[in-house]
Amino acid sequence: MVAILERVTDKHHRLSMARPLPDESLRSLRDDFLVRYSHETTALEGNSLSLCETQVVLENGIAIGGKLLAEHLEVLNVRDALIWLEDFVSSSEPVSEDTILHLHSIILRGLLGLQAGAYRRQAVRIVGSTHVPPNWVRVPDAMAAFVEGLHEDGEHPVVFAARAHLELARIHPSVDGNGRVSRMLVNLVLERAGYLPALYSADDRNEYLDALERAYSYGDEVPFIALTARAIEVVLDQHLDLLAMTSETE
Repeated sequence: MVAILERVTDKHHRLSMARPLPDESLRSLRDDFLVRYSHETTALEGNSLSLCETQVVLENGIAIGGKLLAEHLEVLNVRDALIWLEDFVSSSEPVSEDTILHLHSIILRGLLGLQAGAYRRQAVRIVGSTHVPPNWVRVPDAMAAFVEGLHEDGEHPVVFAARAHLELARIHPSVDGNGRVSRMLVNLVLERAGYLPALYSADDRNEYLDALERAYSYGDEVPFIALTARAIEVVLDQHLDLLAMTSETE
């Protein structure tokens, strides 16, 4: 894990020290990220829209034949949450329980009824996991303590962001959408720290779930932190590659 954290830190510093990319290049990277992230984070949860189909839905507003309405709403909602997050990150507003609930309300809009943007009021189990989330009556107190911990400093931003994901998903505060909100929170933490966001790949779904399980069952957070670092490195490499191409043309 140390090696990948050092590599990500080095790439982050290289990008920070480099000449800013042209506005058009930044816009293209941002537009590409909106589509890719919306696809990958929903595909991790079982959404069957391909990357190309997701692009058509987001950019052209065209429904894909044979696909569920819910799958269309999932990618649209994630895109909208990302856009909302851009404004929030650039603001001075502190992260609160309302921040997390608002993200949840956007991500689950039209999918979860009155439970979108609300804490669960029932017991839940995580399919395929030995981890049992806390009783629902303990969720408000657990979330209050969790948010308070988000205001602490001292850890490497990648480690801090990964642990924020682990803890929010461990609490499992809502009946659905906890993974999507947790991954969005990773990016909120990273971007507030000056880092680029993470892009967890659906191709790594088994590794992602195994890393979560190791953290919850054995207290071993290293695999998930390393996975998060690689998810950040993907986006860093995209920016560095485009920066290199821009430099070659000057």
